[in-house]
Amino acid sequence: MPGVPFHDLALPKRNGLVGVAVADTGIGIAPEDLDRVFDRFHRAEHSRSRAHGGAGLGLTIARMLAELQGGSISVDSTPNEGSRFVLWLPAGD
Repeated sequence: MPGVPFHDLALPKRNGLVGVAVADTGIGIAPEDLDRVFDRFHRAEHSRSRAHGGAGLGLTIARMLAELQGGSISVDSTPNEGSRFVLWLPAGD
């Protein structure tokens, strides 16, 4: 993503699941938006118009695909420090 500095990538394992963790040092997500970031059509940056990209579906689709495969996705974020998303999926043989 242009303008978002890449910070960290990890592949943790736990309880038969493998995780893909991606963190950045971007603008972060406000605490009041964290509970809704996976909701359909929700955009945390309310001033951003659709002309500048995004319909608010990407994280909804990511969550749906993770759950369909028996996994999950989560986010931790601090405004002005960045965000960390973790996608957990069942580990293969």
